[in-house]
Amino acid sequence: MSQNDNRSAGEKSWGFYIVLIAALLALYAGAYFFDIHGTFGLDSTHNGDCFDPLIPWLLIGGALIAAGLTVLRRYGLAAAVTALVPGVALCLFIHKCYWYVVDVFVGIDEKHGFDPRFITFTVLILAAFVVGEVAIYVKKTRATAVKEA
Repeated sequence: MSQNDNRSAGEKSWGFYIVLIAALLALYAGAYFFDIHGTFGLDSTHNGDCFDPLIPWLLIGGALIAAGLTVLRRYGLAAAVTALVPGVALCLFIHKCYWYVVDVFVGIDEKHGFDPRFITFTVLILAAFVVGEVAIYVKKTRATAVKEA
């Protein structure tokens, strides 16, 4: 391993860590969604209606792919994965939970507002998406000056 390889491996910018944070948020959101199994609301008619197995698998798979790309030093691709995958999962989640949100707003079945599990997952997936979007636009490595002999 040459001296340049050692220097470039240690010269990470804060954008590198933002990619890792976005991947961890997506991983946690996917695991949390598996844990609650898409059950929101007090009314039993909504239990499991918001669950789509593709949502947590996308989040967990995207986090693992981003981690693998980071290990391979493909930081730009890892940032793209951390932005795209939570965005797609968020769109699927919105599509699945449309009627639950409508019921809460109109007060048909849900008279007590949004379930805390719904709010928690929504905050997690939005945070993963926003942090992933930020990760695209920041530098992942610092520019190093190469001394010529």
